[in-house]
Amino acid sequence: MRGPSASLPRGRRGWAGPSLLIGATLAALVVALALVSFVWTPYEPTQMAILKRLRPPSAEHWFGTDQFGRDVFSMIMVGARNSLAVGLGAVGIALLVGTALGLAASRRRDGLLDHLVMRAADFSLAFPAVLSAIMIGAVWGPGMHNAVIAIGLYSLPYFARLARGAALQCRQLDYVQAARAAGLSEATITRVHILPNIAGVLVVQATIQFALAILAEAGLSYLGLGTQPPAPSWGRMLNEAQTFMADQPWLAIFPGAAIALSVLAFNLLGDGLRDAVDPRTRRSRA
Repeated sequence: MRGPSASLPRGRRGWAGPSLLIGATLAALVVALALVSFVWTPYEPTQMAILKRLRPPSAEHWFGTDQFGRDVFSMIMVGARNSLAVGLGAVGIALLVGTALGLAASRRRDGLLDHLVMRAADFSLAFPAVLSAIMIGAVWGPGMHNAVIAIGLYSLPYFARLARGAALQCRQLDYVQAARAAGLSEATITRVHILPNIAGVLVVQATIQFALAILAEAGLSYLGLGTQPPAPSWGRMLNEAQTFMADQPWLAIFPGAAIALSVLAFNLLGDGLRDAVDPRTRRSRA
């Protein structure tokens, strides 16, 4: 029999605070913008039109055009797709590998594997997120795939530590002890009893790390280590806009706003999900 799920008490299920609602709404808008870009954009985002360069926002070009005459709104749409792709890939790698390492380390507390995983995590977390991604990206070279790996490797220790801590708590509970006394293997106990009960906190952490991944991708692209041209990238758009800040500020305002709103959306979503999973957090803020 599966142990109790890490969810809200029955009377509080379905509760949604303002952080969750606002975050989910903004995140849905970003995702919708990215999905729509697969089938439609106002203009071809990589098509240059020198005669239309540096035009201000108008009915023809909603967010104006850049120094090459490319439509900024179209580039924002495709940039959303690329940012989400990097975030999904990086967080997916970190979630799968980090959770597996954390669960393996939790099987024997204070064992060799536990010490190795925790010390490696401590070493990785000693460096700021974006700096770590920049260092790895600089070593492996620029490109979207390398950015995914670099950001994923940095995010991995968060999931390893979280999975280990949550699993250690679950292993002390009565239903896990009963399953062990019944002769179930540790692998079966982990799969049937522990993993489903720590999935909630892992999802919350994944949402928060997703916001950091978007910010890290923008930072790498700004430095030329992330998504490479001609593929649009919010970070590179900011880099290219520096020269025109005085006369054409919209070139920096729109990609900067896209990054800020996306990071805010997934941070609020993660904050709201954390409140929903752990009502004690919500009560402490009341």
